Amino acid sequence: MTKHILIFGAGPGISLGIARLFGQEGFGVTLVARQVEKLDKEILELQQGGINIHSMIADVADPNSVRRVIEEVTRQAGTPEVVVFNASAVEVRDVLALNWPTVRSMNEVNIGGGFHVAQTLIPEYLAQNKGCLIFTGGGQSLHPHPEWVSLSIGKAGLRNLSQALARRVEGTNVHVATVTVCGFVQESDPKYNPEAIAQIYWDLYRESPDAFRSEVIY
Repeated sequence: MTKHILIFGAGPGISLGIARLFGQEGFGVTLVARQVEKLDKEILELQQGGINIHSMIADVADPNSVRRVIEEVTRQAGTPEVVVFNASAVEVRDVLALNWPTVRSMNEVNIGGGFHVAQTLIPEYLAQNKGCLIFTGGGQSLHPHPEWVSLSIGKAGLRNLSQALARRVEGTNVHVATVTVCGFVQESDPKYNPEAIAQIYWDLYRESPDAFRSEVIY
């Protein structure tokens, strides 16, 4: 059976780079987003490149929606060898003008989404003693900005969650890691372009259990 990667929070940046790289390496790819029709151009591009690509709609803030996607992919292609949580939400506003309900709603995605994915997926990975779950973190978790607090709190919480999960699965063949991206992702950037960042995910997937890294700060 073809290996499979499941990517939550699909979009034209990092997730597309990951989909392209893993697809070229023979993986089947499922992209998950709230509005997959916005990915039509990217999906067509991947299909034309010979990649086995599918898309699904889900709201990562809803645990039932997350569970449905993972169960459906597992039913059709087996438990995905790699799952990437790349979803995020942000309200750019001065910290003193930001209201708590907004922060809370952003973190239903930024932290809650990762939590739902992990709680659905990790027990199955542990039962099989294999699998790789990678979270997309951000430099805001290390160096918060007063206008990006809704995101920096979320990325800090996601980083904490990922490290706790990595400790929870320590000593097994299950790999949990975070890629903390400390720059603005764009195609023209020699360092922070999607293809260069995707390579980090591939390298983490390829690591042996005695050399698992729980975080790459990039």
